[in-house]
Amino acid sequence: MPPPAEKPVLPRAAEPRFGKNFDPYNSSATGHQRPETAPGASMGWRASRARKLAGQFAGGHSGGARMSDTYGAGSEDYDEKLRAVVPKDVRSRAKMSVADMLARPGLMRSGSSASDPGSAASTTSATGGNPKSEEEIMEARRKEDEEEGKKAAAGRGLFEGVTVYVNGSTHPIISDHKLKRVLAENGARMSIHLGRRQVTHVIVGKPAVAGAGAGGGLASGKLEKEIRKVGGCGIKFVGVEWVLESLKVGARLPEARFAPLKVARQGQKSVYGLFEKQTSRDSPSGSTS
Repeated sequence: MPPPAEKPVLPRAAEPRFGKNFDPYNSSATGHQRPETAPGASMGWRASRARKLAGQFAGGHSGGARMSDTYGAGSEDYDEKLRAVVPKDVRSRAKMSVADMLARPGLMRSGSSASDPGSAASTTSATGGNPKSEEEIMEARRKEDEEEGKKAAAGRGLFEGVTVYVNGSTHPIISDHKLKRVLAENGARMSIHLGRRQVTHVIVGKPAVAGAGAGGGLASGKLEKEIRKVGGCGIKFVGVEWVLESLKVGARLPEARFAPLKVARQGQKSVYGLFEKQTSRDSPSGSTS
């Protein structure tokens, strides 16, 4: 019996060119949410990024006014020599001599008090330190009063004081980008990370079941973490319907009606069902034989 023929040697698969570089990406319709520099993992970069995204969402199709970063090399007050952010009031105090500080003791105040609009140091210019005239001070105060009056006339937004984190996809009801624009236009703040000290609501998509859903919901590990850490009462988990129905009514509706998942231990029932209208199963005549 002749020996079996040897199997042909398969050619070696091509090695990946770009797979070695790990590039985390969030599907949140806002692009890459990772800093380009190493120290960007701190809270300063997150606050700066959230501030710029909030301005872009609230600006509509125009994108809003151009903003500079408040952290890192993209900041307006970034010093190339020191490689740090130096505020304007610190720069102005650094240009003053000891004789100027002794002549005007008000200039020796700290940066926090000097930046207050009502302090005496705020009446000095940032370049020469010369006090402004009373007319300029009154004009500045009048503009501040006009801006406060415009804000009061506009009124509070429907979602004022709400910080939202979008988890997963909200299709096909509304795109996550459109959802964030609607929330920002109505006074809500968007968060790019699940910060428990800031986030008040988490919008989750529908779980991927047969014939419905878009891969939303929370994984079992996340649910177990929420149950053990906060008992299900720290952050409100709602569906995108809560936002849309609240906008239709013109008032913020209770979140319990729009909870897409149960953040509680197994076997623990919700008391919300006790207040629903119960249908009677008795016969209409009510007579017994």
